Amino acid sequence: MARKRTLLLLIVYGFAATLTIFYGLVEKHSVIVTFFSFHVLVCICIPVIHGWWEGDLRKHWRLAWGSFEWQGTLYGLAFGVLMLTGGLAGLWLLLQEAGRPEVVRTGMEAWGIERRWIWAFSFYLVFINSLLEELFWRGFVLQRLRASLSRLMSIFLASFFYSLYHLIISTILFGLRNGLLITAMVFGAGMIWGWMKGMFPSIYPNWFSHLLADLGLALAVILWIY
Repeated sequence: MARKRTLLLLIVYGFAATLTIFYGLVEKHSVIVTFFSFHVLVCICIPVIHGWWEGDLRKHWRLAWGSFEWQGTLYGLAFGVLMLTGGLAGLWLLLQEAGRPEVVRTGMEAWGIERRWIWAFSFYLVFINSLLEELFWRGFVLQRLRASLSRLMSIFLASFFYSLYHLIISTILFGLRNGLLITAMVFGAGMIWGWMKGMFPSIYPNWFSHLLADLGLALAVILWIY
């Protein structure tokens, strides 16, 4: 019964993440509201409150981080370089459509991402967003899904919810067809990071890989959109 309750809560958390992105970007048109509601309320508060409810917050926090080790880190960096390269190539192709860079920039500016803040936004996206997403999806959600589901199903479910809110972002900026394609790629990245988390329990391989993937996005924004 306790496992079923935890599984249900995790599914609720997954939908909550998407709802915060929808609320921040679609309802409030504010990247600040989005970052606060998603990163603070979901990525930080939910794991802390859930861990406190479980009764051993410190233990679960240590498990989410793990210990630094070189083999996994090298795997993470290698996958990260591939994702950075693939992300840059894919976005370059998408932005070849006439008027697409201007449409994307207009959409981002409507969220409050102005040219003068683009470097601060990029730094936050690359270093903070990547860390908090990995701690939440692979360090918190995936870890608890494994207590109730098979490894493959746990990775699939965590990746599904991880990619779900990317559908909102990518569809607004690139249209439905391209949004679905981008979301499928994000889902694939989530599956890879879920597999890596099983191979290398430390947060660092996934974080470095995710960091480089987000760096590709930030570079595309700086070079071709702004």
